[in-house]
Amino acid sequence: MEQNTFNRTLLILLASVLVIGIVVFAYYNFSQKPPESFYNSLLNKNESFAYAEGLLKSQRYDEAAEYFKLALKKAEGYKEEGQLKYKIAMSYSYGSNPVAGIALFKEVAANENYTPTIRAYAVQNIGNLLYSYNTPEVKTEVFKDEPYKSFWLEDDYSLSRRKVFDYASSLYPLGIPELRIAKWYSEEILRLQKLAGAENEQKIVEMKSIIGQKLINTNKYLLDIARDEQARGYTAEVLYRKGNVLGDLLLSGDTTFADPEEAYKQALSIVTIKASPEAAAKLRYAVFLTRMYGGERVEDVKKLLSDFYMGTKYASTNTVRSIRNEKDGDLGNKDDYLLLASIDTRFAQFLRTLGWNNIE
Repeated sequence: MEQNTFNRTLLILLASVLVIGIVVFAYYNFSQKPPESFYNSLLNKNESFAYAEGLLKSQRYDEAAEYFKLALKKAEGYKEEGQLKYKIAMSYSYGSNPVAGIALFKEVAANENYTPTIRAYAVQNIGNLLYSYNTPEVKTEVFKDEPYKSFWLEDDYSLSRRKVFDYASSLYPLGIPELRIAKWYSEEILRLQKLAGAENEQKIVEMKSIIGQKLINTNKYLLDIARDEQARGYTAEVLYRKGNVLGDLLLSGDTTFADPEEAYKQALSIVTIKASPEAAAKLRYAVFLTRMYGGERVEDVKKLLSDFYMGTKYASTNTVRSIRNEKDGDLGNKDDYLLLASIDTRFAQFLRTLGWNNIE
């Protein structure tokens, strides 16, 4: 009898322990709030950072830089320090001092104490400035010292720029550098197709393999940034740049890759898309349609281009700045813009307002 009582008591005790364990497990795994993200944590504990972020989103770049500097004084650890220096550099670059922005981006990229992602983003922005500004001052600042000096090729500015993005990719495979690199290769494929020889055919096969890996890296990046409130803003740009690469591959006659129009449409369907990536997406989509279909899709092309010359929606974007700076063809896009002008007279007039002369 006593043995039965003891066994019953032991079973009750074990059952109670099991119930308590289940309750504790459920509480900590289902009832607790998810851990706060690094970005939100920084917003909540650093008032200067939160205020500077608001200024940055309002395009008050010079003011934002000053508040990011205040936030930097309260940085805790290398991760926050790298993030805040990156934000200061971004504010300089978007604002009135891109040369100072480049110098600070370089500092972030070179510091091995900072995260690989923030270092890669810093180099990404250096490369982007070679497109959006493309001035002698910017080019000199980028390529004046190592490792960037070794990237410079006097007779091949396009490859020089690609090498900057190669460096970003070596730090961490972000979507935009991967696609900038892939675009260089897709354009090279179109060039090599015009040349005869088995050697060039083999080069094309190798380049398509590189592009395939870059697209895999890009798709992984898109999944990663879906959970990142800061980087999520790059989604539209990544998608339209993906369309640029896929468009070249389709123009080369390769139908084994994805549909470029789907990538462009996905980019333009994002409700929160900003003016600059929207302008770039429409411009490159229009170029693809014109090169692929000629005059067959002219109405679609004109619809895509209309916001450039109707109103001022895109007037202050990097896309329009880049078009203005492309009069001399340094970035390799001049023929594309002239092609658009040849089928849309209002776009031709828009180019004239940006200082383009001798447009038929």
